[in-house]
Amino acid sequence: MGRSSKKVNLKDGFYIEVTNRLGGSPIKLSRPTKAEILMLKHQHVKSKNVKYLGEFRDGVCIDDKL
Repeated sequence: MGRSSKKVNLKDGFYIEVTNRLGGSPIKLSRPTKAEILMLKHQHVKSKNVKYLGEFRDGVCIDDKL
């Protein structure tokens, strides 16, 4: 059995997407404030590929610029 194709609504907050350097499935990590997500991004950037996704409210991207 595979995963369902149901769209997942994201909680309010800031998101990054983390993957291994060799590829693999991405993982979305969230934090309530921009300062916390930037600190989390800094922690993972040395060993993982990190992409800033932006701020989400009510399942919609509000700001995707860093």
